[in-house]
Amino acid sequence: MNELKEFYAQMLLLRLFDQQCMDLKKKDLIYSGYHPYEGQEAVAVGFCAALQPDDVLLSTHRPHCHAVAKGCSLEAVLTEMMGRRTGCSGGLGGAMQFIAVENHFYCGSVVGSNLGLATGFGLAMKQRQSGQVCMCVFGDGASNHGTFHEAMNLAAIWKLPVVFVCENNQFAEAMPVKEFVACERISMRARGYGLEEITVDGNDVEESRRAANTAIELCRKGQGPVLIEAVTYRIRGHYVGDPEATYRNPAEVVEARKYEPLVRTKKKLLDGGCDPAELEAMQLAISDKLATLEQWAIQQEFPTLECAVDHVGIALANAPQVRGPLATSI
Repeated sequence: MNELKEFYAQMLLLRLFDQQCMDLKKKDLIYSGYHPYEGQEAVAVGFCAALQPDDVLLSTHRPHCHAVAKGCSLEAVLTEMMGRRTGCSGGLGGAMQFIAVENHFYCGSVVGSNLGLATGFGLAMKQRQSGQVCMCVFGDGASNHGTFHEAMNLAAIWKLPVVFVCENNQFAEAMPVKEFVACERISMRARGYGLEEITVDGNDVEESRRAANTAIELCRKGQGPVLIEAVTYRIRGHYVGDPEATYRNPAEVVEARKYEPLVRTKKKLLDGGCDPAELEAMQLAISDKLATLEQWAIQQEFPTLECAVDHVGIALANAPQVRGPLATSI
């Protein structure tokens, strides 16, 4: 019961943080695109939070909750999305392109781009015998990209320590999964690479955590990679302002809310004898914490124009010298 209560607290934090970020986006205080995560918190807490601090996590264009679950601070993630210097990438990455090197967290907005990177990280980990694991979280839409098949094939051939997690939220932007995936389950594609077909209930945080622990342990033993499809549901639109009613029945969303992770976990806690007042106090404490965070974040400085090239000189200084007829001086 105590573990489930902790899972609930973590998911509640992500839910309220996500809602706060949506409000800030509407106020034009979060720059670049913003993609809500509501309804998918069991994947972040179940899978991303199962990693060790030195394991690598690769996310996509809904990275904010993945990052916090991995261990990045709320301050660093929020101010990065707000374009402030205290952000984990100095405010230069924004909502979908930030990294947090000290937490071994990376993301990018190009769909499917993290899959190839995961194979590269996994190869380096195997060659160095570091004992680390790389987890790559991607959406159902990315499973149709060529990088998915290339990454899965190489990772399987080389037996790399990579946990591929397909966060199937039922939609690739405005298109339902059943309209662009021929097989019944995305996990069925694992068969083509000699891997086990694994599908879990991505709205069940306990089931997600068990699957994550098993997959991570297999990878540490040299028995990777592992592909897991976590079936969940995207409660909000693809982005803030998405005209979602044009491509899905609002009644479907109402029904999905009955089975989303926080509702299910809260019911399980209450049925197990948890005091409702304790859960209410938990929510109030998190809300107060986030309100303080927002006021602090708004006061933080923006990067200067000169910051835009802060790291360019370092990259050029470390670049190999080119020789030949096409070489030019920089």
